[in-house]
Parts: sequence; structure tokens; C-alpha cells
Amino acid sequence: MAKATIEMNNSAWIEIIGFMAACLTTSSFLPQAVKIWRSRSARDVSLIMYLMMALGSGLWLAYGVLIGSPALMAANSTALALVLCILALKCREIMLDRSLRLPEA
Repeated sequence: MAKATIEMNNSAWIEIIGFMAACLTTSSFLPQAVKIWRSRSARDVSLIMYLMMALGSGLWLAYGVLIGSPALMAANSTALALVLCILALKCREIMLDRSLRLPEA
């Protein structure tokens, strides 16, 4: 019984470490999203990087669901939401830039 308690405590700590890592890495996208929102410009944001990040976060989310990891599911669903917001702002800016460059008929 003592061994089961020790294993449970270890797995709880492992999950806590996972959640801490998830909070830190996921929240790292927040300053970029806030900066884009405040400046109303996503010009210097790499479209390819955020497309790759969205795909990666989506795959990590799927993996987390498949293995039943709350930390992976929470981190990657939040990261995916933030990345998709940044992508939406970047795409909006690209479309606005293109519409400004169209010659008048």
C-alpha cells in the first residue's frame, strides 16, 4: 500500500510539472498577441512560423487527447487558440495590404 501511495504522489508531481510547463510555454504567446492587438499591426510576425505552430499545437492536442493527459490537452488547446488569434490578425493585415495595393478601376 505504501508503494502505491508513493507512486501516486510521484505521478501527481509529474502532472504538476507538466501543468507548470504548459502554463509557461502557452502564456509565451500572450505578449505577442497583446502587442499585435495594441499596435494594430502584425507586419513583423512570421506567417509560416505561426502556421507551423498551429499545426504542431493541433497535433500535440490530439496526442494529449489520445493518451489522456490533462496537461497536454489544456496547454495545447490554449496555445492553439492564441496562435489562431495571431494568425487571424496576420491574415487580416495581409488582406488589407492587398486591398490597398489594388489599382482602381
